[in-house]
Amino acid sequence: MYQKPASCDQLPEGNTVGSLEVPIMLCARKNLVLRVNVRQREILIGCVLGDATIRPKGQIRIEQSNAQKDYVIWKYDELKSLAYPASPREIVREYKKRNKQYASIYFVLRQYFRPWRTIFYSEGKKVFPEGLQLTPMSLAVWYMDDGCWTGEKVIISTDCFDLLSMQRVQNVLLEQFGIETVIGSNKKLTIRKNSHNKFLEVILPHIIPSMRYKLPDPVTTFPIRRRRSREELEK
Repeated sequence: MYQKPASCDQLPEGNTVGSLEVPIMLCARKNLVLRVNVRQREILIGCVLGDATIRPKGQIRIEQSNAQKDYVIWKYDELKSLAYPASPREIVREYKKRNKQYASIYFVLRQYFRPWRTIFYSEGKKVFPEGLQLTPMSLAVWYMDDGCWTGEKVIISTDCFDLLSMQRVQNVLLEQFGIETVIGSNKKLTIRKNSHNKFLEVILPHIIPSMRYKLPDPVTTFPIRRRRSREELEK
């Protein structure tokens, strides 16, 4: 949604996530302002921690493989008030060394997000900012982007982050949600087994149907465990 204040210096305050300022009122030109609502901000934080990239000029590119088309369409529906008019479209890249082609689908958010790039990038590399707090929605979107269930472990790919960023993630998950994690030798974040149910309970309400394959046996195992524990409490 666009607004035209008297000047971009008159933007309202209170754009906080936890103790970190992550702006929701963004200015691209002197009298043009883009407003990000609370739900969009939570989704975007998960996107940026995951597969999305923020370009130096402030555009955010959201792209997934064609297999995740439903997921990209969901993101677009949630964020289209922030996007350029073009609907999600396909792009095919050819990798000659592998003799393969890869098709993906993407859309781009308008170039208002330079302040976000300043927060989420350091010297051109993506970071987990100090002071950032996660909401269940942000964590769920991040997991849908970069998480997986191996059959034994719940993992989030964090290999694009440096060690300090990964330690910040660990601290946030523990302090906010009581979720214990370990950093593997492959620089991926593994949820400890004793925190599996707690992690899944946090993200489950926000996992869209097409991405539930990333949950451990979503139709039976986890819901039944949770239901039994409630029955036991009622006895």
